[in-house]
Amino acid sequence: MLRGEQSKLFFQPAPFPLRQRSLDGVNRVVRAPVAAAVTEKLVKVVAEKPVRFKVRAALTVRKKKEEDLKEKIASQLDAFSDKIGRNVVLELVSTEIDPWTQKPKRSNRAVLRDWFEKKNVKGERVVYTAEFMVDSSFGMPGAIAVLNRHQKEFFLESIVVEGFACGPVHFSCCSWVQPTRIHPTKRVFFSNKPYLPSETPPGLKELREEELAELRGDGMGERKITDRIYDFDTYNDLGNPDKGFEYARPVIGGDKMPYPRRCRTGRSPTNTDVHAESRVEYPLPIYVPRDEAFEEGKQEMLSAGALKALLHNLVPSLVASISPESHDFKAFHDIDNLFKEGLRLKKTLQDQLFHKIPFVSKIEESSEALLRFDTPDIITKDKFAWLRDDEFARQALAGINPVNIERLQVFPPVSKLDPTIYGPPGSAIKEEHIIGHLDGMSVQQALEENKLFILDFHDIYLPFLDRINAQDGRKAYGTRTLFFLTPLGTLKPIAIELSLPPAIPGCSRAKRVLTPPTDATSNWLWQLAKAHVCSNDAGVHQLVNHW
Repeated sequence: MLRGEQSKLFFQPAPFPLRQRSLDGVNRVVRAPVAAAVTEKLVKVVAEKPVRFKVRAALTVRKKKEEDLKEKIASQLDAFSDKIGRNVVLELVSTEIDPWTQKPKRSNRAVLRDWFEKKNVKGERVVYTAEFMVDSSFGMPGAIAVLNRHQKEFFLESIVVEGFACGPVHFSCCSWVQPTRIHPTKRVFFSNKPYLPSETPPGLKELREEELAELRGDGMGERKITDRIYDFDTYNDLGNPDKGFEYARPVIGGDKMPYPRRCRTGRSPTNTDVHAESRVEYPLPIYVPRDEAFEEGKQEMLSAGALKALLHNLVPSLVASISPESHDFKAFHDIDNLFKEGLRLKKTLQDQLFHKIPFVSKIEESSEALLRFDTPDIITKDKFAWLRDDEFARQALAGINPVNIERLQVFPPVSKLDPTIYGPPGSAIKEEHIIGHLDGMSVQQALEENKLFILDFHDIYLPFLDRINAQDGRKAYGTRTLFFLTPLGTLKPIAIELSLPPAIPGCSRAKRVLTPPTDATSNWLWQLAKAHVCSNDAGVHQLVNHW
């Protein structure tokens, strides 16, 4: 038995070719697959190993045009502290989640370069750079965190990150970045790529929620001018009851009437009324979120505009107080002269003013340019452009108040006011008024194809017209304007309705419909109707929509 088992440990005698065939078989069946498997694993390991590469960020910082002594000293201190390590630190945040930490993937921290070297650069904007090391599994950057370890805030306009396969990634910031002594946490800016809330990448969801919570605030404490919190409160600071009962004002807003609202400031209540908030008096600033405060350019324009407005009102007031004559505009060239010559005084009237008020001559000599009105862009090339219907319609969409125009859904238009007070609700605009301006369509077809639009100020104005028209020199109507959408994609006005409230409650109101003119007389009536529409539009823009 042992001899038999032992014999199995040795090869059986066989000719050489047979042994060679056996070895060839082993090579084919065993060795080749093992080598292939090992090679496949090696390739897989090499493919999965992340590759690190460098990306570059360029930050554009806007400098102030003029700095006071304190700001200049702070800027120099920031430059030197940046040199010793108290600098601006950046960090990229991916749109993807790290599977190990279940947190957004983040790059290494990068320091903003050349702050010290560019401390004396003259110019409105300065570009700084930073470099990050990221690996190939980082994904696409969706946000960037900025930590300002300087002593002074700076205005960050934009960031562009280059080096990713997807191309440059842009971040529009346009925001003040506060130093860590004021705002100890990082400021986060998101890339320009927009997402619906349901499609926000996993890596950005938590950051988006944190950003929203920070902007909303917690409703506690007094706001500082460096805050960027958009919290709202009732208008309870319009009066100052501490000065006397006659200075008290009611609270506007609340449960019964939620609007208007103002930015919450959190100031302490007045001594005499706990429901009224104490006021901030000039020169202390009223709180607005930091990024909403006027920048230097806008502040300069506001100051210059305030001076112009003062002079534009001062001279006519002086004229009215001294001269018994009427100085109303007699013709269109009187309006043109406001832009060419300004508020120039007639010689005889000038002599009267100089005799009674000597400093008037100094005002006119030193502020001749300020007394001229700025020429509107629309009349720089064509001074009658504002008379044309296409420009009137364009400004219904592109003017200062484009939010009131809407698609006409019911024809004729119907009022929502109480008919027992304001009479029958139907409009005076009939099919015969507009059928000739619909390019061959019927009114029903134009409605179905969304070709008709309306600018309706009728219901807003009608309750106030009696009081407006009771004032000397004031006349107003409640207006409705119909527009037709032309094949060129532009609007044209096709009817204007002017309405007055009824003399007796419940009776029919006075209405008049005007359409595009066919002769000189109707042309000026049409222009007057458009002027009433513009007057309505300006009032609604300031007194309704701004609230």
